[in-house]
Amino acid sequence: METMERDAKYIADQCRYIRKMFGLTQENLADAAGLTVRTIQKVESGRHMPEVQTLRSLARGLGFDMAVFLRPTPEQEKLRQEEMERALRKTALVPTSPIKKPNDFYSRNREWDGILINTSAVEADHALELTASISDWMTDLDGIWDISTASQRLEYATSIADLCRELEGLGYLTHFGHFRQQHMKDKGMILDVGLITFLPKAEHDGDRYGIVNLEDPWEVPEQDRPRV
Repeated sequence: METMERDAKYIADQCRYIRKMFGLTQENLADAAGLTVRTIQKVESGRHMPEVQTLRSLARGLGFDMAVFLRPTPEQEKLRQEEMERALRKTALVPTSPIKKPNDFYSRNREWDGILINTSAVEADHALELTASISDWMTDLDGIWDISTASQRLEYATSIADLCRELEGLGYLTHFGHFRQQHMKDKGMILDVGLITFLPKAEHDGDRYGIVNLEDPWEVPEQDRPRV
């Protein structure tokens, strides 16, 4: 990192390039990085040198090392391009919606091949207890949702929505979405994965986007990748 030049204009250009590569709006990127839209706008203006913590948050949200915002040497340029190409294969952009009432879960849930639960944004102990209870519900439903009656499913959804509303009272929303992942060698193996992520309430409480960095041997199916 010491051999790379750091400047505000390069950071701005790189931030815009990566954001558009993934098909993200500034609002999407703010959601993924845990920053405000105004902060993203300032970074992309190129008129302000971002704080190191801001760059760390951007890099973490996008699944890159912070060095992605530092100008590479000619020798490092090829490695940088390979990193970008790998990110397109390994990064899932997941639209999510908050669970506020039973039908927010009842109408969208199904049997998943797996469930991913992200509590990293939650700090308060009482809020963490609620996220644990919601997470327990999600894992307990594995294998029984499809064999349950409509009345039973509605009962489950109502219990989950009650916990989500209680969590909202503590300043957090339970966002629910799903994505697909494909085995890197066996291209016919595509799994549907449910995503539950707990996010602080923001200026808008509607649909948001999460970024999931897939581990080997998984990648984003080619048909689900952004068109660049």
